Amino acid sequence: MPTLAIAGGTSASLGRAIITAVISSEQSFWNIVILSRNMSAPLWLRAIDKDGTRAQIYAINYHSVDSLAAALKGVHTVVSVTSAVDGSQAKIQINLLEAAVKAGCKRFAPAQWGFGPLGSENISVLKWANEGVWDACVKHKDKIESAKFNIGSFMNYIGHGMYPIPSPTSNEETMLRQLAAGKGYATGEDEACQGLQRQGDLKDDSGAFLVGLRNGVAELPQTEDGRWPRISMTSLRDVGRFMAASLDLPEWEEDMTMVGDTLTMGELLAHAEAVTGKKFQVDVIKPRDLEMKLGETVQDDFMGLMWAEFKLAYTRDLEDEVVLQPVVNRLCPTVIPMSARQYMENYWSNV
Repeated sequence: MPTLAIAGGTSASLGRAIITAVISSEQSFWNIVILSRNMSAPLWLRAIDKDGTRAQIYAINYHSVDSLAAALKGVHTVVSVTSAVDGSQAKIQINLLEAAVKAGCKRFAPAQWGFGPLGSENISVLKWANEGVWDACVKHKDKIESAKFNIGSFMNYIGHGMYPIPSPTSNEETMLRQLAAGKGYATGEDEACQGLQRQGDLKDDSGAFLVGLRNGVAELPQTEDGRWPRISMTSLRDVGRFMAASLDLPEWEEDMTMVGDTLTMGELLAHAEAVTGKKFQVDVIKPRDLEMKLGETVQDDFMGLMWAEFKLAYTRDLEDEVVLQPVVNRLCPTVIPMSARQYMENYWSNV
């Protein structure tokens, strides 16, 4: 069986999404190597791979190409889901690429996982994680096949508006049982939010972004002429399923873009009101408001800058920036992703 290496694969979000999809797929015959800074297996991994027969964890040094290359010996495909926030993210991707080349790996996917190909060019807060990475991939294109996996916006931010804060906790034995039953996800908030942190900036402090279902609030960007712009969204679990299916493709395209749903902000609001039966309190924000907010936000407030830049990007309503083309959907037609309406109906009904 070929081997997949996932850098940062112990994460509860993208790492879990990909690994659970690969392990649970009846068509997948991939071994998994997880590259991590430590050897501790998270509960969700212990729940789905109790004996450790499908996934092995290698403790590595992301700043040593030799350390990485040794761990990648015999690996076919390297996928990165790292999220270093200390300024080293781009360098880690380049180190992984160089190690993959040195180890003779066939494929590499850097930690892109965001807006379309124009996103990293137009949105300054995304550049810190991508600076020089794709240039390095192009430089090595005769030695290794590389692709950017673009997913748009995470649909799971909707889930943060559904559940109370703080979340109830269970003991380890109970959590392992719940995670095993849910193939790596526990019923409730864990299943809905799928490891995405409560980082959204809605005024109800729920951690949701754009719409908060529990409290019936929304902050939605509009174009300068008053139109509702579009948004492409994908749930984390569908990202994992698309990635698992992509492993078996004979070739990757340069931009392996996937889409769960593309809809307007107005349609997103209409779905939220229909599913919850509430009339939402909506704050409409225009490009000039966002530009003013960006000017007033201090440079070390990374999350504040990010949300303002993201909303400003939505107002541009550009193809290949926030509106994505469903490339992986076309290449992997057996994967049927969840729409925004289905997401709301599915998880709101459990609240």
